[in-house]
Amino acid sequence: MKKSIRIVRALLIVLVLSAIGWLVAQNSSLLFKPVKTYQISTPLVNVKEHDIDAVMQPYLGLSFWGLNLDLIQAELTRLDWVAHATVKRSWPDRVYVLIEEQKPVARWGAAGLVNDSGTVFYPRDMSLFADFVLLDGPLDKSVEMLLYLVKYQSILNTLGFTVAALKRQVDGVWRVQLLNGPELVLDANQSEASIQRFIRAYPKLSPELRKSASVYDLRYSNGFIVGNGQ
Repeated sequence: MKKSIRIVRALLIVLVLSAIGWLVAQNSSLLFKPVKTYQISTPLVNVKEHDIDAVMQPYLGLSFWGLNLDLIQAELTRLDWVAHATVKRSWPDRVYVLIEEQKPVARWGAAGLVNDSGTVFYPRDMSLFADFVLLDGPLDKSVEMLLYLVKYQSILNTLGFTVAALKRQVDGVWRVQLLNGPELVLDANQSEASIQRFIRAYPKLSPELRKSASVYDLRYSNGFIVGNGQ
């Protein structure tokens, strides 16, 4: 009997809450409270305010409590340069929009950028990022490539070299293009050891050989081949 009473009470609570939810969503109800305005609570750099406004305008005038925040957040996240969006209610009639923008650290192929988490995204305008390091490889290897970029650059700092582009071929071979300099070709499995050997050997090369070199093929266990591009 007690169990039955508890079930009945639970059902009544659900029904009451459902009825209240229905009432607050009805324009004709005395309990209806519309959303009148929204406010962007974070500074914007690349995200356009008019893009956010296009998403938010259809929700103004709808029920404050009936607003589908998850749906709005999903729509905002699809906007150019938005990495994450959060929407919060603020009584009595305001909604706050918090935007986390993408933070690019490198280019990806011809039309993409890589953020600081290794995720690739494709903004409409790439004109401001021509000087960023170029990464190119399988899309599912973007995180790995970003990590290797950091690793290779750290090692090459010893010689004052700067990585301009890093490519990972389908067969796993790495191609490191140095800024205003030659290209390094690295084996998939021994890339770090190979580049360390190159760092130790490079100062011993003649100035003439260094000047003419266009490619250093480091895919050998006991040395490397110097190509002059001719």
